[in-house]
Amino acid sequence: MEILISILIIILCAKWLAVIMMFPWICFWFQYTRHKGLLRKVLAAPGVLLEKVTNEGASRFVIINIGNIPSIGIRLLLYRMLGVRAGKKVVVHYKTEIRAPFNLQLGEGTIIGDNALLDARNKLLVGNNVNFSSNVSVYTEQHDHRDRLFRCIGGDNGMVTIGDRAWIGSNVIILPGVTIGEGAVCCAGCVVTKDVAPFDVVAGIPAKKVNTRPKDLAYEFDGKTCWFY
Repeated sequence: MEILISILIIILCAKWLAVIMMFPWICFWFQYTRHKGLLRKVLAAPGVLLEKVTNEGASRFVIINIGNIPSIGIRLLLYRMLGVRAGKKVVVHYKTEIRAPFNLQLGEGTIIGDNALLDARNKLLVGNNVNFSSNVSVYTEQHDHRDRLFRCIGGDNGMVTIGDRAWIGSNVIILPGVTIGEGAVCCAGCVVTKDVAPFDVVAGIPAKKVNTRPKDLAYEFDGKTCWFY
């Protein structure tokens, strides 16, 4: 039993040591994608090499493990270092996975629930005071099933935009190219394949309008939450 416990401790320590060692180089690489320059290019070189050697697994390993850190404040700080543009009073809860964090923008007072998947490869822009419930998945890139080579659809056509004070319910899936208007509500479990007009309430698979929300919304989230998880 003591041997097994020792092995587990070694594995856990090795994992976090790897995260700590790789994090700066992944940071430099991500920052270089937004701000070019000779110095940034030199600093980014180890991160680029890491990504080539691991077939882009290094950044994914680092980001997934950041999502497991049991501190909301530390996670947000590290996400910002990776390039996430987050406003004041933003809360990102436990086990969030962010793809291409340098293309993610989170407005002031926005709350991201547990187990979110935020795919920002082709830009994900989230407004102010937006509420993501748990297990929300947002994609900005997907394969084209009609393409004989099964290539991806992305680029400018994949960007997702979510307006101020929208509410994205639990287990919602938002597909590439969608714009969700101000104050709109996506009910739990729906799959959003098309744009949602401001203040519309949508539900179902695929999501369709079922109601309308009042237009005089004035609430602002204060960013207060538990310190851990």
